[in-house]
Amino acid sequence: MNESLSGLLDSRTACKDCAKTLILSATQRIYIISQKLEPELYNDRAIYEHLCKLAASNRNTDIRIIAHDTRSAASQGHFLINLAQRLPTFAQIRTTVTRAHRQFLESWLMVDDHAYMRIKNPALYEGDFATDNKLECKAYLDDFEENWEACQVDQNTRRLS
Repeated sequence: MNESLSGLLDSRTACKDCAKTLILSATQRIYIISQKLEPELYNDRAIYEHLCKLAASNRNTDIRIIAHDTRSAASQGHFLINLAQRLPTFAQIRTTVTRAHRQFLESWLMVDDHAYMRIKNPALYEGDFATDNKLECKAYLDDFEENWEACQVDQNTRRLS
């Protein structure tokens, strides 16, 4: 993204468009905290193809996803699960195990240490985003890292469909 944008999100379409735009602008890192891998946001062929190309062209690509539950996504064939199965060196999915982490009900997307989307109310698709806010993104990344260490490898990702 060339210009700095920020704003509020108030619909499924706005969240989907924002997620896709941010991910397609990624050059190295994508971190996601999600309830169930929100297929309406992340199960997209263009996103999958971009992430595959990113991993193929940049050995420092790091795609990390924390999800509370991936069973539904795994049974329905989700692109992010396929990505983690196909490219486990670059893409990993972990699941929350502690009660405190499972009670975290927001969804976050952080891209390249400077852009983020935060859905504070996933049921209503309400949140905010910024395309160039390193300070705020750093705070989210620090929280993400703490959560990441407390999670375990997702078993649904390890199985091949």
